[in-house]
Amino acid sequence: MSKPRRTVLSGIVTPLVREAEHIEIPQVVNAETAPPSPRRRSATKEATIQQTVYLPPAVHDQLRELAFSERVKMHALIMEGLDAVFRARGLKSIEELTPKS
Repeated sequence: MSKPRRTVLSGIVTPLVREAEHIEIPQVVNAETAPPSPRRRSATKEATIQQTVYLPPAVHDQLRELAFSERVKMHALIMEGLDAVFRARGLKSIEELTPKS
């Protein structure tokens, strides 16, 4: 017969005992009376659209190594590549397309 399975937490979790005078009870805020928390979004995030890029593993690895060796983000290299594609086809550059802030 197999042994009962022990979880990692069962060996370390112990009941926590504190004296009543040291316990601080947090105040419960009613959701109806609480002011709504504003969602914060950065201006950059609002002004961009997320796009997924599927890369073969070897291409991803090479791009990652290049970004690491140049101490830049992979995104910066992808944007540089898109700018080169636009330039080669006589289109506006990324700098011309993005609004100045």
